[in-house]
Amino acid sequence: MYKMIFFLLISSLFLSGCWDQRLYKDLSVISVVGIDGYIGDIRGYYAYPSSSSDPTKYIVLEGVGKTLREARINANKKTEQTMDTAELTTVLVSEESAKKDLYDLLDVYYRSAQNPMTAKVVITEGSTKDFLELKESFPKEIGEYYFDFIESFEQATIYPTTSLQLAATGMFSEGRDLGLPYLKTSAEKKLPEADGMALFNGKKYTGVHLSLRESTFATLLGFGKSKIVELAYLMDKNERKTSVGFNVINFKKKMKITQNGDQIKVQYKVDMPIIMTEYPPDQLDREKRREKLEKFIEGRVEKDIARMFKKSQEASSDVVGIGEEIRAYHPQLWREGKWKEIYKDIKIEAKVNVNVVRSGSIR
Repeated sequence: MYKMIFFLLISSLFLSGCWDQRLYKDLSVISVVGIDGYIGDIRGYYAYPSSSSDPTKYIVLEGVGKTLREARINANKKTEQTMDTAELTTVLVSEESAKKDLYDLLDVYYRSAQNPMTAKVVITEGSTKDFLELKESFPKEIGEYYFDFIESFEQATIYPTTSLQLAATGMFSEGRDLGLPYLKTSAEKKLPEADGMALFNGKKYTGVHLSLRESTFATLLGFGKSKIVELAYLMDKNERKTSVGFNVINFKKKMKITQNGDQIKVQYKVDMPIIMTEYPPDQLDREKRREKLEKFIEGRVEKDIARMFKKSQEASSDVVGIGEEIRAYHPQLWREGKWKEIYKDIKIEAKVNVNVVRSGSIR
């Protein structure tokens, strides 16, 4: 018994203890970061809670420097505590900054093990400061709000899942370009508002962003359906507008690539069973009326997909990942030249087959 106690006492002398512990009372826990400017002249904004009893209250620190690390050091001099990004949820980058080199701006977050790689990366219209100093109070802690805000659009299949880790993968991928959430502020800068998907060419933002509907089809074709997909259109019927709303049950695509001389053609065949959520004329139990509605939806979806690809090709941004299919299954095309030069000129078509599976809870 005494030998055991003696052994335990001696062993305790060699325990290292919590040598790397960090106490919250000594830290300013940053949950959202905003980045404006470029390497050489950069401005960083750092938001953290100012009240332990009310998480909706927060302070924004501003730092200026030649590098993002220097900007953070200078911002840290304005607080009595050490800034800590271990609970970072969102990195906001202004569109002008992202046009230079996004990786240069994010490198500081990839090099520290303390920074969570799950943080969302977002492109903003105008200065990121506007998204941290809004007139309307956030209903929850600012970092939690932005994270949940972006995640809700991911679950609605408007954006593919985004994070610091996935952004790095997308920036260096040869067969697929990066697409990130693009936000603007609503009227009088009250709250942030989603405005589509920012298209990248390599590590640079192209200056072009898709609309929310175009973003949905880019996500469906490039990444697949998430939890839900809700769409709505207006239909001309008997000289009046009729609302057409539906949920997509499934989205199955087949892709075919053909080459005729120098011309490459990509054809998508899409099967899209849907549930009607809005259609005032009703009577969808009648086959002819249902078929007419299905044809209308097919035509509108095909036009939206065509617009999405037109924008993407003009921006030289392969956000859907056609290049991955080319490299995997048509290596001879991949070797013929630079993929981006080929991508801008290929012909892309989509044929959509819609099937109304259910017309509502009544019928």
